[in-house]
Amino acid sequence: MKIIEVSTLSDIAEFHNLVYELYKNQKNWIPHIKQDVESVFDPKKNSYHKNGEITRFILKENEKTIGRIAVFYVKKEKKQNDIKTGGIGFFECINNQDAANILFDQSLSWLKKRKLQAADGPINFGEKEKFWGLMVEGFDRHTIYGQNFHLSYYKKLFENYGFKAYYNQHVYCKDLNEPYPKKFYERAERIKSRKHFSIDHMKNYDFAKYSKQFVEVYNAAWGTHHTFKPINEIQAQKMFKKMKPIIDQKLIWFGYYKDTPICFFIAIPDANKYFKNINGNLNTLGKLKFLLNKTFFPTDTVAALVFGVVPKFQKLGLESALANHTTDNMLQNGYRYVIQSWIGDFNPKMIKVCESFLGSDIYQKLTTYRIIFDKKAEFKGHPIIK
Repeated sequence: MKIIEVSTLSDIAEFHNLVYELYKNQKNWIPHIKQDVESVFDPKKNSYHKNGEITRFILKENEKTIGRIAVFYVKKEKKQNDIKTGGIGFFECINNQDAANILFDQSLSWLKKRKLQAADGPINFGEKEKFWGLMVEGFDRHTIYGQNFHLSYYKKLFENYGFKAYYNQHVYCKDLNEPYPKKFYERAERIKSRKHFSIDHMKNYDFAKYSKQFVEVYNAAWGTHHTFKPINEIQAQKMFKKMKPIIDQKLIWFGYYKDTPICFFIAIPDANKYFKNINGNLNTLGKLKFLLNKTFFPTDTVAALVFGVVPKFQKLGLESALANHTTDNMLQNGYRYVIQSWIGDFNPKMIKVCESFLGSDIYQKLTTYRIIFDKKAEFKGHPIIK
């Protein structure tokens, strides 16, 4: 077996083509969009290159590609558990421990030369909403856009090498035809009896208006979270404009008190259903297929992206009132399922919200692994958010 650092167009093609061979019999697998994956490696499209470094490798045997991996680190990344940690991602491999070990060995060697002390994976050289975590449960169901789908034996390849679970990511599904728990409706009624509260959805694709409202609520609602990064109006407008091809304005809702925004719920139709038949390539033909799928084969599934309530108005029942209102509207517009992804097991409050408050069921599970290079060092899981 021979490992090669990706450097040519031919290497890049091999990096992408491997997954089609590995997953050809997986009916629930939907390939990541090739252009999205490539943007991770493009300094012009990925700001993480400003403070980090990334490379990737393919593994060959008898001129046939049998594995791939990316390895990276961010220079200004905060130390987690006092360990300087890099990352690996886009791991794919045949069911062969020796092959997987070569890919892991190469990645860890690369990180050690750059003075890293540990590696997390599989993760993204970018934000957490895409390409993050190893699927360990839910192989009989398709994923939402940006979420990893893996072969079941990958768990064994990681753990046999020495990776340990750093945290698990829960993906929840709410069937909107199923009633919410009783206390949900009780909380929603509290808001109905109060004056000056109103709820409305995005209109006229007025991204400037709603970006301003989003930033105002988001920065206040999430400002105390340990991983919080403030967002500005320019970033918010870019986010909305990027989502415009798949936005349904009746899935983007804001709550107001005396016309001041105090909460929001933002979701999008599950784009993976539209992407299923384009074979992972959003070229001209792929874009045409996407538009046809979106027009004639609408999805019944919604991906919940973000939710927030400003601190002053938390615990008043706004969450219930907003969810109850949006549920009715989603059902009227042909949606039945809401997927809530990326709920870390280190966040028991959010798990309680999903399971006890919303009555959602676990749909899939992913694991983010960590390996510490010093075998004598104590391993600690992700800190619990209290």
